[in-house]
Amino acid sequence: MLNSSHEEYRMMFEVEEKLWWYQTLHERVLKGIEHNFGKNKDIQILDVGSGTGGLLWFLKKQGYNHIQGIDYSDSSLLFCQQRGLCVEKIDAASVGHFFPEESFDVIVCNDVVYCLESDAIQKTLEGISKLLRPNGVFLTNNNAFEAFYGTHDIAVGGKHRFTINSYKQYLPANLSIEKYTYWPFFLSPLILAVRQFQQVQLKLNLIDTNKITSDVSLPSKAVNQFFYQCSNWEQKIFSSTPFGSSLFLVIKKTSFL
Repeated sequence: MLNSSHEEYRMMFEVEEKLWWYQTLHERVLKGIEHNFGKNKDIQILDVGSGTGGLLWFLKKQGYNHIQGIDYSDSSLLFCQQRGLCVEKIDAASVGHFFPEESFDVIVCNDVVYCLESDAIQKTLEGISKLLRPNGVFLTNNNAFEAFYGTHDIAVGGKHRFTINSYKQYLPANLSIEKYTYWPFFLSPLILAVRQFQQVQLKLNLIDTNKITSDVSLPSKAVNQFFYQCSNWEQKIFSSTPFGSSLFLVIKKTSFL
């Protein structure tokens, strides 16, 4: 059954191959995969919380064929089907019990656990740890810093914004953070200003919270390209940056524990 969030998924589906933010995130994931597995296209990849399938579609175009995903939203599954992707209806907290005969070289979980209660976050990460092969890599992007809270969080049901220390509290003992960065760094002052203004509007009841939509929309071509280049430049200049609205982590499985 489709629900009120279907419009959010439709908006995502229409822009995620073009919007600078998705392009940058997908390239970060690809970079993390290639850093650990080189040009090997035969690795097994699982996307936990596939959304409308933008990442899986991107990886498929890069030549990865052993890819599959899970999501619990009927709208998500509908859009993934339109892309011809293999995505099963499973909630993230149950992922560790759904693949009893399978394991994965790479597991991705982008912008999912911030919508979950704390116990469900714990179960999700434990499940990912269970399914990840020894020396496998877990790549994950998450909303960061409460200062960036805004209408987008309300629209998508966000419950958390993480720092590296708060995220660490949920990690199983056999998952170790290899690298992390906050991003986008160069654009963070602009994003912060917008979100802070939204917070003021929310406090003054100037925004109808029943009619909020997320800020997933495509700007003009010139602006979109400028934002993309800014995010691209910061990746080339810095290996890690200390501030931004998202937290991207590269996590390795270190043992059989």
